[in-house]
Amino acid sequence: MWITRCPRCRAEDIAGDAHPTRVFNNGIAMRSYVCRNCYRPTELEYRIACETAGVPYEPLPIREALRGLREFYRARIAEWQDPDILMDEPERALATRPIRDALADIERRLAIGPVAPPRLDA
Repeated sequence: MWITRCPRCRAEDIAGDAHPTRVFNNGIAMRSYVCRNCYRPTELEYRIACETAGVPYEPLPIREALRGLREFYRARIAEWQDPDILMDEPERALATRPIRDALADIERRLAIGPVAPPRLDA
């Protein structure tokens, strides 16, 4: 079974439950995916790094975060489709179920369009 570890704590498998965040690496903001427990501390570290570098902190836009998660989950599923992994299809389907469920939830959220404000002239 493929395990995608949280890059911050190395304790959690984030293949089916990743949280998008950003880190500063040599003054460049880079996207990263961490576990649920590391999300808030990583965002706080990013915010502190922004203040230290004199860069204005901007929250990660929701739709951008969702698109990044979609690509992350698609990459995890593609890893499982590798023909060098010798396993039966039912086992492969069972192993990728949490990832597919997470991807379906992301796709559902991305399908929701912006809601127009109510009209006040009625």
